Amino acid sequence: MLEIEKKYQIPAVALLDLRSHLVALYGEPKALREEDFHGFTNGEGNYLRLRRSGAKVLLIAKGPTTLSADGIRSRQEVEVGLAPEVFDQARTLVQLLCTEKLPAVQRERLVWNIPEGGEVVMDFLDALPAEVFVEVEVLGTDQPAALEKLRHLELVLGLNPEWQETRSYARILQDLGLT
Repeated sequence: MLEIEKKYQIPAVALLDLRSHLVALYGEPKALREEDFHGFTNGEGNYLRLRRSGAKVLLIAKGPTTLSADGIRSRQEVEVGLAPEVFDQARTLVQLLCTEKLPAVQRERLVWNIPEGGEVVMDFLDALPAEVFVEVEVLGTDQPAALEKLRHLELVLGLNPEWQETRSYARILQDLGLT
């Protein structure tokens, strides 16, 4: 599966308007509590992520990321569901396989599923309580169609290009010395 996404850091003054706009367009979001453990498996951008969200556990492998001039990230992604009781063993596996460890990321998430395909996610990171991030994401196999959907969602939501953030949450925490 191909993941196409763009991330924004939303200023506090715009947050309520954006959330209200999302609710008006797509209804109330699904609220999730998530914890991610991840690291790079080599110097070429491949990485593994272990995600726990309630009773759901996913092992996610992502290929190298391509970052376009306008900040759109694209990469191959594979997700494998795991039984919750093997979470600790899976975390050990990720830690052993990864050559570069990244910090764990705990967050509250609001997720809006978009009927035309894709999702908009509002993330509240535990380590950065004053910051809010929004990811616009489209999964698919047809890259041109996925890019078009993503750009359409950006326009509909009125996301300001100045709010764009290209780093992963783990990198943001690392850059701020919160690891």
